[in-house]
Amino acid sequence: MDHDPELLKVLFPSLSQVLVERVDRVGRTVRIAARCVAATARCPGCGTASRRVHSRYVRRPVEIAVGGQETAIHLVVRRFFCDEAACEKKTSAEQADQLTFRYGRRTVQLQRIVEHVASALGGQAGQRLPAHLPVAVSGSTLLRQIRRLALPPVPEIEVVGVDEFALRRGRRFGAVVLDMASHRPVDVLPDHTSDTFASWLRKHPHVRLVCRDRGSAFADGANRALPGIPQIADRRHILDNLATAVEKAIRRHRPCLTPPTPRPPAPSTEPVETRAQQHTRARWQEIRTLYQKGITINAISGRLGLDRKTIRRYAHATSAEELIQPRRCSELTGFKAYLAARWAEGCNNAQALREEIGARGYQGSRKSVRRSLNSLDNQQARPADPPPPPAVAHVVRWIIGRPENQSESGHQRLKDLCERCDDIAATHQLARDFATLLRQREGHRPTAWLAQAEQSEVKELHAFAGGIRKGLAAVTAGLTQHWNSGPLSKGHGGSLRYQTAMRRMRSPQSLRMSSISEVSMATGPGWRSAASATVASMAYV
Repeated sequence: MDHDPELLKVLFPSLSQVLVERVDRVGRTVRIAARCVAATARCPGCGTASRRVHSRYVRRPVEIAVGGQETAIHLVVRRFFCDEAACEKKTSAEQADQLTFRYGRRTVQLQRIVEHVASALGGQAGQRLPAHLPVAVSGSTLLRQIRRLALPPVPEIEVVGVDEFALRRGRRFGAVVLDMASHRPVDVLPDHTSDTFASWLRKHPHVRLVCRDRGSAFADGANRALPGIPQIADRRHILDNLATAVEKAIRRHRPCLTPPTPRPPAPSTEPVETRAQQHTRARWQEIRTLYQKGITINAISGRLGLDRKTIRRYAHATSAEELIQPRRCSELTGFKAYLAARWAEGCNNAQALREEIGARGYQGSRKSVRRSLNSLDNQQARPADPPPPPAVAHVVRWIIGRPENQSESGHQRLKDLCERCDDIAATHQLARDFATLLRQREGHRPTAWLAQAEQSEVKELHAFAGGIRKGLAAVTAGLTQHWNSGPLSKGHGGSLRYQTAMRRMRSPQSLRMSSISEVSMATGPGWRSAASATVASMAYV
């Protein structure tokens, strides 16, 4: 197919250094046949220019799509001898400037696009985007492109945040270092020991402030590398420690979570009117009303469909009691008051009650006792089942959560719980007070709160107060300054994304080669705002 060289240079600037021989369309693919025409090529080992051709072969790099069609270049390249005797490479293939690179299956321009997609979207999301383009790239390929990227240099940051993450959950841990000004990762450490962190700080003496968790490893490393450097205890970690202490206190009083079951009222010992007696009373009232109006007995009999003798007996009765036959007395009649009292106490075992009243002279059967108990149960509506006790996690959220975010039912249940247990009430008062001063960053109040916690009878808050007092300077700084590495808190928001990415790297070499690129990929450009919104939406943040 004929082609316009000038048009090809406009559409494919990278082909300006090669000779295009033919352009064909095969199916939905545009195939461009070209060959390199440079007189010399430089050896990649020593850089010496060579003119002696060893052989030729065809490379097929994939180019950027044109008109929605995949573009493939069939490029004939040459291998040159290296004339430098000291060079280890005897032959080497030539590279077309801005078109090919060593071991590349794509052109330079397409390779840059793939790297940008991989860095911005990562594996799975990046795989879905090229699926709509005439270039198929798998998620594994995109991750390999990220690992091949050079690590960016660590900038001279003044405020750093450091937190640990699990390379292998529960067994092996690393640490990620952040620029607190941008909340972007700048380096990854192979472990979370104080020696490793101290070594990193010695290489970056421009750091003037460290934001960390309340563990001792990072604090010791900072003090050893930069003695006297100000440190800030992360507010998110402090709140997590408070939640753990409150949870232990609530678990110790778990029986108090179950509300007391109200005792049912004692049933009435008055005899219950049967359905037949109720029917007789209603019939007497109806017939008596008609008879008093002057209606004859024959007319009433025809209207109600009853015998004249029945109508006459109802009409001449002065009250319904004359018509109601007295109930027969059974052997159980004298023991019904005792059975009602025992049933009110919660005893509903017919056999046990039969033995008790048998010792008092009862000679009847157990079935009669069972029928009497059933009648007592029918006299009173069965009370509704009490609500299940709240979960410990819910109680912790009620205690240290924001009061304005609590529901009315949660507020009422917490109030009832505090009324039932004095220790939970004390825990609620102290924990709510500390959570409030932490959110409002009242750095002048921790000392007074510690005195109250140490005087209380809640031993879990004693331990929490002791840990706060050991690192009081860092905690006070955390409650005063605005620096906070909350989005990195373990198990919340964006941290799960970068921890998942980190667990793919099993060796220190992998950490050094690709950790920062993969963390940046996992977090993405909007990671800080997304993670902060997730943390802020938690019930007790």
